[in-house]
Amino acid sequence: MRKLYRAFKNWLYLPDGNEAERWNLTLFVILALSAIVTIMSFTRTLGLFLALIR
Repeated sequence: MRKLYRAFKNWLYLPDGNEAERWNLTLFVILALSAIVTIMSFTRTLGLFLALIR
């Protein structure tokens, strides 16, 4: 998880420091949760479409 967070921080060029770290972690958690929700809703929708085609 730490490697994933470092890669995320480097990818978005987020600043270092104690003050910025709290906001970086908040942004990371929000984006991770939204990615999980997006993947779940996509697979559910894909399952519905595949059930209709069958």
